Amino acid sequence: MERLSVKKDFCLALIILVIGVIIGICIIKLSGNSPTSSIQMLRFNEIVNHNAGVALTILIIGSLTLGVGGLVILFINGISMGIVMGILSFKQIVFILFPYALFELLSFIFIAMAGIEISRNIKKFMKERKLIVLVNEWLYIRFLLTITLTLLAIAGLIEVYI
Repeated sequence: MERLSVKKDFCLALIILVIGVIIGICIIKLSGNSPTSSIQMLRFNEIVNHNAGVALTILIIGSLTLGVGGLVILFINGISMGIVMGILSFKQIVFILFPYALFELLSFIFIAMAGIEISRNIKKFMKERKLIVLVNEWLYIRFLLTITLTLLAIAGLIEVYI
């Protein structure tokens, strides 16, 4: 794991997410429809289970597709976040959506980065046929997974209790 690849992976994931958000906002604004928003109260475990499932999907698909599949899921999440932002008022975005969405979306970026790194390790293993290659960057991947789970828990707490 090189410092440059970490920065590139983070920037790539962030840019894809932001493009998705912008497209989601444009979809709502250009459609001329103003869908009604209904707020459904969910429990902490439901939110964390759902977000953990999304994160696991990003990780697995990203790992198996050289990171591309995880980035596509991240892009789709960006679109859905943009659609929600297009429905809400600025005040609702700042005080309701932003506090938990920041943690949630950052966690998805970090898990996408882990998927990219696992994919690199698999690719390198296929080339070199050495098992040590698969576990070489395990500390970095474990760090990303820990950050992801922590951010998801914080996002869930904020979403439920604030």
